[in-house]
Amino acid sequence: MKVIIAGSGELGRLLAATLLTGNHDVILIDNAVDELKQVSDKLDVMTVEGNCTSIAVLKEAGIEDADALLAVSGNEAINILTCQIASKLGVKQTICRLYSSESFSSEDGILPETFGIRNTVSPPEESAEKICAILRRDILLERIRFSIDEAQMILIEITRSSILAGVSIKNIPGPEMLKSIRFSALLRGNQLIVPHGDTIFAPGDKVYVAGKTESLDAFLDWLSPGNMGLRPRLVMAGSDDTGRILAEKALQQGFEVYFIEPDRQRAEHLLDELPSGVTMLEGNATQEDILMEAGVANADAFVSVDPDDEDNILSCILAKRLGARKVICLTHKPEYIWIVPAMEMIDCGLSATLVSVNSILRQLEAGAMRADAILQRFRAHLTEFRVSPKSPLCGKMLKNCKLPSSLILSLIFRGNEVIIPSGETCLYANDKAVAIVTKEGVREIEPLFPG
Repeated sequence: MKVIIAGSGELGRLLAATLLTGNHDVILIDNAVDELKQVSDKLDVMTVEGNCTSIAVLKEAGIEDADALLAVSGNEAINILTCQIASKLGVKQTICRLYSSESFSSEDGILPETFGIRNTVSPPEESAEKICAILRRDILLERIRFSIDEAQMILIEITRSSILAGVSIKNIPGPEMLKSIRFSALLRGNQLIVPHGDTIFAPGDKVYVAGKTESLDAFLDWLSPGNMGLRPRLVMAGSDDTGRILAEKALQQGFEVYFIEPDRQRAEHLLDELPSGVTMLEGNATQEDILMEAGVANADAFVSVDPDDEDNILSCILAKRLGARKVICLTHKPEYIWIVPAMEMIDCGLSATLVSVNSILRQLEAGAMRADAILQRFRAHLTEFRVSPKSPLCGKMLKNCKLPSSLILSLIFRGNEVIIPSGETCLYANDKAVAIVTKEGVREIEPLFPG
């Protein structure tokens, strides 16, 4: 698939690197010469210098036979115009990075489609939604969505008090429940383990579990019933769009929200924007006395989404040390993508850039192989492989297939049906096999899923 990326910032670079692992042709457009040189020095991509709203520049990049255009620059107006031009030039898949919805009005019939935009991604909205999805349960570290809404993958931590600690998969109570979920991968320290019936869970293990959303919620209810009270306390810092959206969503979930903001004028403006029920404290979340005044010692969750990554990391570490039950840190710099999730004092480290990349990957129709997400805890992709009639797996039961050890099969999508794979499961043409794949394992797996 030929993909043109307009914008070579952090989001554009990570998108390019990810798409290259799927053997796609990637072309990067930007008018920043130095950034393009940095990209071409590290990645095997074609770069085009110039304005991405220039038709001549887009044609130089090969827009006329491109399968997709991803407009992800830091300028929303340029992104919208680039998508509009690309759509007029025949590109079917256009994805636009937005920072607000102010350019559109459903009441006036001005929608993204009006500008030839097929899909949108809003980093603040995506980040806030990602955080809200894991707020209410201590053991829940991440929820990952697929192209099919009914299916999800969750990441949980096995605690010392967990009913799974010291128990093998085959001895977990409730065999019917086990038929509706799939233990897909296990992280023990830096080691990736493929779980099987004899695998024994240990405290500290991080486990990826896949299934239908309702089945996973039932599993979580069984594993950690009544995790937080009816009115849990959330202390948060970071008053940009992500923080505002997160506060609104947390209030809807029934949280008691305490917001720390150092700028008085910004704090007053935020209170006017937010629904009633938010307690605003003036101060810096990196100061102990302010955190204590906000009641972080009794907080069910502390979240820092400030644009300053270092302040987020420091305030989360302080909040955890002062007694916060669960701390979630959002960062933006690519250097922190793999570092923060490994920090012992931070329960959940999320990257706003990676969240946006995963949202775009999920929306991108990419032929025989499609990456749904980059897994932040270790360097692997959650990938959908389409089974073609030419596939050596087509028409065979999984127990009769010689699958490489690098293929960790999680789910099978048959139309809109979500199937938990077992040895008796048979693969048919047009099925989508969902697997966790390491970068090294892609070449080993590709022959099983020809286009």
